[in-house]
Amino acid sequence: MTKLSTISTALRTLFLSFSLSLPAIAEVDVASLTQQLPEGASVGVIAKNLNQNALIANYHGDTFMLPASTQKVFTAVAAKLVLGDEFKFETALLTNGKIQNNQLNGNLIVRFTGDPDLTSGQLYGLLAELKKQGVAKISGDLVLDTSVFASHDRGLGWIWNDLTMCFNSPPSAANIDNNCFYAELDANLAVGETVKISVPAQFPIQVFGQVYVAAPNEAPYCQLDVVVHDNNRYQVKGCLARQAKPFGLSFAVQDPDAYAAAIIQRQLKRLGIEFNGKILQPQKPQQGQLIAQHFSKPLPDLLKKMMKKSDNQIADSLFRAVAYHYYKRPASFQLGTLAVKSVLQKQGIKFGNSILADGSGLSRHNLVAPKTMLSVLEYIAKNEDKFHLMETFPIAGVDGTISGRGGLINPPLVKNVIAKTGSLKGVYNLAGFMTNARGEKVAFVQFINGYSTGDLESKTKRAPLVQFESSLYNRIYQD
Repeated sequence: MTKLSTISTALRTLFLSFSLSLPAIAEVDVASLTQQLPEGASVGVIAKNLNQNALIANYHGDTFMLPASTQKVFTAVAAKLVLGDEFKFETALLTNGKIQNNQLNGNLIVRFTGDPDLTSGQLYGLLAELKKQGVAKISGDLVLDTSVFASHDRGLGWIWNDLTMCFNSPPSAANIDNNCFYAELDANLAVGETVKISVPAQFPIQVFGQVYVAAPNEAPYCQLDVVVHDNNRYQVKGCLARQAKPFGLSFAVQDPDAYAAAIIQRQLKRLGIEFNGKILQPQKPQQGQLIAQHFSKPLPDLLKKMMKKSDNQIADSLFRAVAYHYYKRPASFQLGTLAVKSVLQKQGIKFGNSILADGSGLSRHNLVAPKTMLSVLEYIAKNEDKFHLMETFPIAGVDGTISGRGGLINPPLVKNVIAKTGSLKGVYNLAGFMTNARGEKVAFVQFINGYSTGDLESKTKRAPLVQFESSLYNRIYQD
């Protein structure tokens, strides 16, 4: 018994000395820090020291909240796994006919696959290949092949009154100039007169209005509303104060297919290629002889832009592209949800009852717990040698959407925190990494929903957020 007791004592002493040699991991008291936020805000914070494999903060980490654009982290990982770094979106011209005697005898097929960065200039370059091959006339029809995507070009839960905004442009198979255009309003007129609205000639869009110049006492109560009609026609209503210079308003294209067809017809005319056929849009993929093709930048470049600038079109184009390549069938947003969840669950990510409605985070239907987002960050960290995804995250005080984030722009956080932001009305989220004071890697997730400063919204909106984030991340850095 004495011998066993001596061994036991020795083991306890060895264990104690080993424990004392480890750096202390103190849990950050997030609850007290939330007092700095406006009353009514909901907060979920979770942080993990990856070197020590220890949680250092967990405040409502299992509560479902709106992830907003932090959702793009899911999209990025799924795209890496399914599409790979060599992936590029393709836009191609094909024909089921032949070019003879300066005439294309057959249909001109334009195949779109969702390239979110395709420009009208690049499309013109494709069509110019027809001219180079001597085509002066197309005897057949113009066929738009947009069969890679199916159903609606917007996610469930996107806010109706944001649909005319360019950040809400539909990520369709045919994306041209981000499916966004602008109009100019000239309000340098007498009170009561109708504002003049003009659309630059390159946009095949109609904008007409019922906007009048308001008197100074009425102007503070004015607002502009946009009503969308069919065939990409927009009606602007309301009033505004007299403006010395014209100013521009940007709008999202509402019918991308009609918009693409109109641009193609204009460009054919500009190239001197005669076309009098019909516009067809069959549901099935079209086959034909390749005339010319254009490729987007490769996936790593697309992901960097998506993450740094929080580009919604890239995110949702990739969301559906993942589904198309994963299931080998036309992809809806719902299929995108199934694909992303399936891909990540195979890597050990547990979604439980989470809701993923899109790839961008625009949807108000999305529900994710901070601990779920943390598990994806851990997966990224473990596979960084293969994925190189950390380099796509915005860097505090340097670039992207946290280049000027008030709570992160001072040492030791500046240049040390990398994080994907997530912002909607009342939502301020972060998901990313930092290196703490001991040189250890920490992954963290901050979800703040229901943030409002009420009547002070226009003056002190961000002050409590800046104070909270500065306190929180300095504490995480020290612990």
